[in-house]
Amino acid sequence: MPNTRLIPARFTYHRPARLQEALELLARLPAARVLAGGTDLLIQIKTGETKPEAVVQVLDIPELAVFRTAGGLVVGGAVPLYRLEEEKLLASRYTALHEAVRALASVQIRTMATLGGNLCNASPSADTSGPLIVLGAEAEIAGLSGGKVALRHVEMAGFFTGPGATVLEPGELLAALHVPEPPSGSGSAFLKLGRVTLDMAKVSASAYVERDGNHLRAVRLAVGGAAPRPVRALQVEEALSGAAFSPSAVQKAVALVQESISPIDDVRSTAEYRRLMAPVVLRDAILTAWRRAGGEVKE
Repeated sequence: MPNTRLIPARFTYHRPARLQEALELLARLPAARVLAGGTDLLIQIKTGETKPEAVVQVLDIPELAVFRTAGGLVVGGAVPLYRLEEEKLLASRYTALHEAVRALASVQIRTMATLGGNLCNASPSADTSGPLIVLGAEAEIAGLSGGKVALRHVEMAGFFTGPGATVLEPGELLAALHVPEPPSGSGSAFLKLGRVTLDMAKVSASAYVERDGNHLRAVRLAVGGAAPRPVRALQVEEALSGAAFSPSAVQKAVALVQESISPIDDVRSTAEYRRLMAPVVLRDAILTAWRRAGGEVKE
């Protein structure tokens, strides 16, 4: 077992002060790894899983530290998770994301880890990915074009391509997340099942609903930990969108989540358990989101 107090690797260390400088370094050093909070990358380096030739630390870049809540939520890729946890507006308006951050690992990890790092690590069980998907977030991706900073936007539902893989091209950075302001009459929720409180999810569910009287005007749902990447539960969404709300209708619809997931056996859980529990946590997330949208749940 490696001594994880040591970093048994040699690499060049770079600490750019501007986004342009960071992108130029990544273009010049294609084998470099980006370092933000380091809660994943440093462990990979210490255990020998990753042996980078260069490390580019991005915590000092002001363009990646933006944090705004007026007219929608904008969070820079290098913003630490504790900032989101402490923001009261997130708890009331972007509730699913706030719940996911609070459920993520420990206080010590949330103090160091960044939102961008959690997403770019692209774990199928990442807590923040599902809420951002259902809240309609977009990733702002920065790269170089003609020697200048160029930005492109990708919906979070299409950001992940597989375990540990995203749409980021070599030389690109996740600059920020843009989340539209939820309208009145909407609600969201995040729930997860883990072996212990600090563990990654065996399976998680994120739900966002918009209410029109007793009808579901809009529904967006996501499941984590039960497929190679976080997935939308599109069949469940289709069954509920525009329908009159009732717990029995939700119970019937969530069974369709099986068409969206492809769980595996691993050290945290079995595929069978994940298949059994995915509709359960999804149902509970939908009911909670409905209540937060101002709706009643009559059993």
